[in-house]
Amino acid sequence: MRPVPSLLLAALVAAATIVIAVAFTLAAGATGSGAGGVGESGGSGRADSLAAYGAHGLLLGLGVLTAAALALLVALTFTTSLRRRSDTLALLRVTGASTPLLAGAVLTQALAVGMLGAALGLLGTLGATRLTTGTAAQVLPLGADPLTLPAAVTGLLATLLGAVVPALRVSATPPGPTAQPAASPQSSLRVAGIIGVGLVALGAVGTAVAWRATGLPHRVGVLGVSGAVLLLGLLIGLPVAMRPLTALLGLPALPSSSGRLAVRHLAAAPRGAAAIAAAPTLAAAAVGIGVPLAASLRSHGANGAASEHADTALGLVPALATCVALLAGLCAAGALAAAAAARREENDLMGVVGMSRGQRASQFLCEFALSAAAGVLLGAAAGALLMGATGAVLADQGLGALTVPWRQLLLPLAVGCGAGLLAAPTSLLRFMSPPPGDGMHA
Repeated sequence: MRPVPSLLLAALVAAATIVIAVAFTLAAGATGSGAGGVGESGGSGRADSLAAYGAHGLLLGLGVLTAAALALLVALTFTTSLRRRSDTLALLRVTGASTPLLAGAVLTQALAVGMLGAALGLLGTLGATRLTTGTAAQVLPLGADPLTLPAAVTGLLATLLGAVVPALRVSATPPGPTAQPAASPQSSLRVAGIIGVGLVALGAVGTAVAWRATGLPHRVGVLGVSGAVLLLGLLIGLPVAMRPLTALLGLPALPSSSGRLAVRHLAAAPRGAAAIAAAPTLAAAAVGIGVPLAASLRSHGANGAASEHADTALGLVPALATCVALLAGLCAAGALAAAAAARREENDLMGVVGMSRGQRASQFLCEFALSAAAGVLLGAAAGALLMGATGAVLADQGLGALTVPWRQLLLPLAVGCGAGLLAAPTSLLRFMSPPPGDGMHA
């Protein structure tokens, strides 16, 4: 990987590390402040406990989703870089480079980027947790945040985890002049679709049972497991869901030639569409669940005299959700860049037959917009279902009516979409071929 992309990726690792550290620190402080004193009244103590533990769960979830978005971004960045060097890697295999050597080189690069980003994030977090809330100093010891180092380690592990799949692909590079991977068989796509649909159905049924069965033992645990199964199934079955959804969303684009080509390609290659839509799906689900519940818990805590720290932590959930959405938009743009790099020969061929660079860029951007929009819709639907079920479960504990702050709900989605739309053309320009008269790329 070149120095500039490595430094940009390290900066993103640092930003993600700061978000994770702030989320972990506020979660620990909110829980520690929510135990409820002996002299507190029953209603006040219950409101404090509900707000504190609700903030704890939401902040930990956002921290984990930030790490997941970081891992996806690292995987897409390394995949793009390695695809651009596919011929070099194939020649290295011819000259005797071993599988462990190539895989180790990729993981070493990821380790260096992760360590640099984690170190920068560690320095940034020293002041970030003090600036987010004035009550943090009453909960955490001065001069050291105990969860800052674990957050840096989490960012480093997410970076390494994201580099594992590209490293495995590099280790499987065949010797020869080119190293284009074989297309995935349709049978594996069908199997993934069956597994994904089964998990989504199982998660939806579990969520519905937890929603309606008020006397269900371990109701919160059943809802948590069902939500995790639902999101996992959605990610596994995402390529199958992309075909009908992008076809429906692409109806307004059919009059243009670029739009028709984009819709046809998404139908023929749903895995590429799923790669773009994965991060927006997770971000939309996180925003749809976290922001309304944070507002509801904050309102309930204010009515019950909850602790200042829990109230401040819940107030920061929309900001952290915005950071997750921002990373998701960058991940989607990285997936577009990886797709453009893998389709360079197709791009050159379209230029030779007379398609202009603007038309080819429009096709790629249309594919990006349709895939990202499909991911946002699926994630928002899953988030709305889980939000309703969680609100019903907490209502039985005295939460009251669920509050939906539309401005706070739409702001993270707008920021994520804006980041993706701004980053997509920039990442795409590097992979657009020169005019047809200049010849084709090797």
